[in-house]
Formats: sequence, C-alpha cells, structure tokens
Amino acid sequence: MERWAAVDIQRGKVVTLRRGSPSDATVWPETPIHAASRWEGEGADGIHVIDLDAVFRTGSNEELVKKIIERTRVPVQYGGGIRSVAEMEGWLEAGASRVLVGTLAYERPELVRNALRRCGEERVSVAVDYKNGRTVSEGWGKGTRMSAVGAVKRFGNLGVRSFLATAVQLDGTAKGTDLMTLKALRKATNAKISAAGGIRDLRDLDRIEKLGIDSVVIGRALYEGTIRLGDVGSAK
Repeated sequence: MERWAAVDIQRGKVVTLRRGSPSDATVWPETPIHAASRWEGEGADGIHVIDLDAVFRTGSNEELVKKIIERTRVPVQYGGGIRSVAEMEGWLEAGASRVLVGTLAYERPELVRNALRRCGEERVSVAVDYKNGRTVSEGWGKGTRMSAVGAVKRFGNLGVRSFLATAVQLDGTAKGTDLMTLKALRKATNAKISAAGGIRDLRDLDRIEKLGIDSVVIGRALYEGTIRLGDVGSAK
C-alpha cells in the first residue's frame, strides 16, 4: 500500500482543515516546498497537493504548486478547483503525475470520459468525498444524491480507474478511519482506491491495508508526528 503525504495549501501556507471547513484550519510552520521535500526525504511514495484557495475560489497558489512539482522527485498528485479537461492537461504537462477532479465530475460527468481519453486512465482520479453517507462537492459544501459506493460504480462505468475516497466528517481530526465505507468501496470496484480522512496511527494503516486499499493520503498524523514515514517504510 502506497503512502502519500498531504500538502494542502491556503494563502501560501501549509494547512490542515477539520471536516473540510476553511474556518477551522491548523496552520503548520513549514513552507509548502519544505514540507514536500521533508516527506519525500522521509520516504513518502508521493506528494498529494491541494490548492485550497482554488477549491474555494478565493485565489490561487499555482506558481507555488508548480515549484513543488519541479523540485520533487517522487510523483505529485494535484487537485484544486479543476474545471476543464484543458486544465487537467495543463497540470499534467507541468509535471503532475495525476490530477484529481471532484465538482467537475459530478456536474459534467460526460467530460470524465473525454478526460480519460485525452489524459490517460492512470492520470485522472475522481474524488469521492462523502459526508453523512452522501458524496459532496463544491468545496465539500454541496451534497449530492449519490452514496460513495454509488459514485464509484457510476464513474467506474465511465472508465475511471482511480478514486480518492475521503470521509469528510473525519478529515483532519485524526480520530480514526471509516473502515466500513472503505470495505464497501473495495467490494464495489476493481479500480484503485486511495483512502483519506481521520488516519491517526500505524494501526489505522494496518487496518486499511488489510482491506486491500491501494494507497493512503496522510495529513495531520504526519504533521503531529503520530505517524512517521520512516517507521512504516515505503511501498516501493
């Protein structure tokens, strides 16, 4: 199971949101570039970068993200308010290994197939952010009618082969993971599944791996030191 380190950026700083709320953010002292370098050096299989200003449409950290991509030798996955296939292609051309799309996929699912054709199945991942049993979009503030399992099945039928499943109600809390939903998602698809939300310690990683999940995105637990990448090693 691969272990990816989260570098979420807001106003040029590394932050961790609780439950997806921009008003409940922990700001970490490291710069985004230093954080990415640190997690790479400690053995992360990849860096997961989210531009929160782009997500909430309050600004952009584009140049900073591009510097991270340029200076990081492990793969960098990028997400943040992507609204078109052209934007996906732009980030891939800039060196991102994969792009993550959320709202675009739910509002215009017909573009997902086009994106897979133009960008490649392995380079496009759909965000399955869910709260109270239903997926959410628009910066985690708008509910949809689909369950997490329903979303995976729907986009799987369009050809999506990679998903990031985030339990928004647990995200940034380090209170443990939603193993029940992850188990259901694993049964629902053969596509790659990355898990995020609430991961707190090595026991969580072990439980997630036993479900057959392909990778995890770790945030607060790394910054607070309850998980050290050097202790768990690299999946490579």
